[in-house]
Amino acid sequence: MKTIITHPNFDSLWEKISLDLGIKKAKVNFEKFPDTWPNFFIENVKEDVEHHEITYIGDFSTPELVFDNYIIIRWILDYCVKKLRIVMPYFPVGTMERINVKWEIATAKYFGDIFSNIPSWSVWKSSIHILDIHALAERFFFDSHKVNVDIHTAMVLIKAKIIPKTVIVFPDDWAKKRFWNDFKDYETIVCAKTRIWDKREIIITEWNPENKDLLIVDDLIQSWWTIIETTKVLKKMWANNISAFATHWIFPNNSYTKLSQQLDTLYVTNSIPINLDFAKDVKNMKVLDIWSIIEKVM
Repeated sequence: MKTIITHPNFDSLWEKISLDLGIKKAKVNFEKFPDTWPNFFIENVKEDVEHHEITYIGDFSTPELVFDNYIIIRWILDYCVKKLRIVMPYFPVGTMERINVKWEIATAKYFGDIFSNIPSWSVWKSSIHILDIHALAERFFFDSHKVNVDIHTAMVLIKAKIIPKTVIVFPDDWAKKRFWNDFKDYETIVCAKTRIWDKREIIITEWNPENKDLLIVDDLIQSWWTIIETTKVLKKMWANNISAFATHWIFPNNSYTKLSQQLDTLYVTNSIPINLDFAKDVKNMKVLDIWSIIEKVM
């Protein structure tokens, strides 16, 4: 028997579970004590958890949520599950995977260490499924002797939304290396960033976007600068329609308002559930649902 458990921030995914798949939904009470520490309780353990194949979908987008999710995962494993797969839509420490000076800390490495020590039960190792991890090498921060890690991409979601003649714009060469194969049937262009002293610029050479529909694509966007500056350059070159998609959007200081003003459409996914709240207020922000990807790994 298969059972799905979700963090409350992903409860909306429950509605998409087909009863025909024979999947049960275990109910978890995510409560807090007055001092804000977790007070969690899973109902119907014997019926829904023990000796079942469990898929846990967690929201790991903040340090506090990482701790909450880890507690639930360890709790599940203490009740003799048959198999556990953890869906980690967003790998939260992806941008700090290496150090440039001696005293920096590569938090992605230690995050991998923590989740590599999740126990396994029965025959199978526990598995972790991540959407568009920021650097592919980060999957090797997990100990493959202890846990299986599988990487999935959300690019299939945006491909279903765009017309075949759309030109794909990669904001840098790294994005092209990651996703060129997903868009090999599309016309593409790669932007370059230059820096002269403290001034940064986006450069596009040997290409004419005039009257064309463009889509800027990346895995993770932390702020607005690159996207907005790229959009400004493309508009000066008379592009027709400019949209942007990233699997994971971080919107510091409400930067989504600036982005939405510059773009015709701002495509996001629900890999970071708080984006759903932002989308309620922004008419040209479209949320693409990751459920179809999760369903395939269950």
